[in-house]
Order: sequence, then structure tokens, then C-alpha cells
Amino acid sequence: MSKRSRGKKGEAKVAQILEGIKEYHHLFHDVTLVNATSEMTHQIDHILIHPNGVFVIETKNYYGTIEYDEIEEEWYKIVGEEKIRFRSPLKQNKAHAVTLRKALKAKCKPIPVVVFVKENAPYLPDENVINLSDLLLFIDSYPYEKQYTKAEMDELKDLIASVIVEVSAEEHLENIEIMKQVRKELEAEMTYAIEKGICPRCDHKMKVDGYSYHCSFCEYHFKL
Repeated sequence: MSKRSRGKKGEAKVAQILEGIKEYHHLFHDVTLVNATSEMTHQIDHILIHPNGVFVIETKNYYGTIEYDEIEEEWYKIVGEEKIRFRSPLKQNKAHAVTLRKALKAKCKPIPVVVFVKENAPYLPDENVINLSDLLLFIDSYPYEKQYTKAEMDELKDLIASVIVEVSAEEHLENIEIMKQVRKELEAEMTYAIEKGICPRCDHKMKVDGYSYHCSFCEYHFKL
């Protein structure tokens, strides 16, 4: 089974559980949004509009045992004797939640949730990272700041529907590759600035204030 097929199978399992929710709610599956700042696409597996909040749900259907190294702050899956590092699913999904919040002009504060479908994450570093069997309990017991009314949920449904874009899988993958290259270039620039103390964009001296780096000539800056 291909990685994409395995992912879709996991998404179908999560969708089946979400569609069994008895409270009044709205559901979106396989949503594509565009980040207004970076113009990059974000694909969200599920968006649930529930009385307890708007949940942005990322599905992970990985084999093996999921581990998180608190010291290195890295995620791994253990398959047999092989230890494979993978990108933080929580950081990835928080980016999705931020994109949705921007698209809705801060009408709500989306809640990012990562679900491991195979129930293979025995230790989880964050309350928003859960196994599949905990999904409904997580939603039902979420410590909401306020409960949404039906009218508010209907309004949010219309707003989300209005910001969804149609993008092919090929276009989305191309955007991901572009973003990977951008990240590599930014990391290289930061490393150069830290090691040399010189702005990588204009060759002027960088000013350092704690963890902040700033070039007064071209305004390039970053914070560690």
C-alpha cells in the first residue's frame, strides 16, 4: 500500500468516527486553504465545527511505535530495529490552524489535534496529540472558553466554505517542495549570520540582542 493510500485509509477511519457525533456540528474533509502571507497551500484532513470549538484534525496512519524525544524535541517511529525520524505533526497542524484562523479573520481560534490511527503512540508530549480511541472523549471534554450556538456554527461553516480553494494534489506537492527549498535557504542564511556575524543578504554587520539578529541596513532579521 502506498503512503498516500495508507493516509487516505486513516482519514476514512477518523471521518467515520467524526460523522457519528450526535451533537449539532458541521464537518469538512480534505480541505485546501491558501496562506495569505506565504501564498502556500495547506491541506487539512478534517475540520470539525462543534459546540466545544473548531477542531483542525491531522490524521497519521503510521506503522511501528511512535516516540517523542523531549531532549532532542524530535519525533520517531520505531519499525522493527529501524528508528525513523519524521517532522513534528503538531507543528505541522498548528500551521494549518493558524492558516485557518487567518482565513477566517480571527472569527475563531481553531484547535489543532493530531490523531494516530493505529493506537501506537504510548507516550504523547502534548494533550492535543492523541490516539484514535481518545478522539471523541477529547472533543467532548475539551475545556472550551465558550460554547458555540447553532447560529454561530452555521456562520462558521459558511465562512470556511468560502475560503476553501480547489488545488490538485500535484500542485500541492509542488508547493511543499518549494517550501522545503525556502526553508533550506533560510536555515543557510541564519547559520551564515550566526557564524560570521554578517548579513547574508547585504554583507553588513548583524546586530545581536540576546536571541535576536538584525541588520539595520537591509532590515533582514530573525529570532532563534
